[in-house]
Amino acid sequence: MSYINEALKKAQKDRDTRYMKYSGVLSAKGKDRRAFSGKTAWWSLLLIMLILLVFTSYSWLDFKGGRRTRQAESAHTVPPPATLHETAIDVETLYDRARLLHKNSQIQEAKKVYQQALRLDPGHVDVLNNLGVLYIYDKEYQAAQRSFEKAIRLKPGHVDPYYNLACLHAIRGETRQGIEYLKKAVSLDHSVRDWAQRDTDLENLRVLPEFKEIIGSE
Repeated sequence: MSYINEALKKAQKDRDTRYMKYSGVLSAKGKDRRAFSGKTAWWSLLLIMLILLVFTSYSWLDFKGGRRTRQAESAHTVPPPATLHETAIDVETLYDRARLLHKNSQIQEAKKVYQQALRLDPGHVDVLNNLGVLYIYDKEYQAAQRSFEKAIRLKPGHVDPYYNLACLHAIRGETRQGIEYLKKAVSLDHSVRDWAQRDTDLENLRVLPEFKEIIGSE
C-alpha cells in the first residue's frame, strides 16, 4: 500500500507541476494578447482620429476654395461656345416664339426676339426676312432693305425677300425697282400673282401696265 501511495503521490505531483507550467504559459500568452490588443486598439483609435482630422481639414479647404473658384469663374471666365446643334435648337426656338408674337401683333416683342435669334445665327434667312417685314412696319426702310438683300445673297432662290423688296419699293414710291423685284418673285413662284392682287402694299404699282402684265390680269 505504501508503495502504491507513494506512486500515486508522485504521479499527482507530476500532474500538478505540468499543470502549473501550462497555466503559466497560458497566463503569459493571455497577458501578451491583452497587451497586443490594447496597443492595436490605441493605434486604431489614433489612426481614426488622424483620418477624421485630415478629412475635416480637406473639406473645409475644399468648401472655401471651391466657392471662391466658382465666383471667379462666373465673373471672369467666358462660357464655352455652344455646339452647332445647340445653336440650331436655340435659334429655331426663338424663331418660333417670334413668329407667334408677330402673329399676335406684338410687333416690338417679336422684333426683339428676331434680333436675338439673329445674333445667334446671322445667316438665318427666314429670320432676316421676317425681321425685314417688321422694319417696314416701323418705317425703318433702310434696315428692312438691308435685311432682305442679305437674305437674297444667302439664298438667291428664296421668293419671300424678293416679294418683300417689291412691297418696300412700292411703299417708297420707287415703282421701277418694285416692278423688277415683283417680276423676279413671280418667276420663282407663280402663286405670287395671287399675293400681289390682294396686297395693299403694292397700290403704287397697280396703275402700271407692267404690273398687269406680270400678274396676268386684264
